[in-house]
Amino acid sequence: MIVYMEINDPTSPVEPIIYLTHRFESIVNKYVFQPMNLSAISVKILKLLQENDSMTASALIEITGATKSNMSQRLSFLEKEGYLTRTYASDSKDRRKIFIRLTPSGKEKIADLEKIFKKAKISFEKKFTEKELAQHKAFFKKLSAILDSEESELEKIFKI
Repeated sequence: MIVYMEINDPTSPVEPIIYLTHRFESIVNKYVFQPMNLSAISVKILKLLQENDSMTASALIEITGATKSNMSQRLSFLEKEGYLTRTYASDSKDRRKIFIRLTPSGKEKIADLEKIFKKAKISFEKKFTEKELAQHKAFFKKLSAILDSEESELEKIFKI
């Protein structure tokens, strides 16, 4: 059963994006992440490690916006599952500096996810014309640039 949220201002490009984002997240959690025994933040961590070879927990916290507590829990879970390892920096006297890296099992998990997303992308793209895909890409590229340039202003607006 599909449940649609009421959009209060149909002329606003923001509300439909927020609602669609929530729907996509719910669908991906239900059909992809949960069956793979992962959370969205766990997938984000694995992807960041794939792209950056190794990172510190503090860098992951800064990029993801997760709390220290949540990051600690996620890293412990992913390490227990065998997807990542933590090693102390050998050139540092600071024992708190730990580098986090993907294991071969973590790389395999990401490869499995990428296969699923590639299937979904192919399936979705078939339902749109090339013109619609180009318009979509241009719209989200511009929206992303606006968000990048206006983030500090948005922080003021949403700060409670």
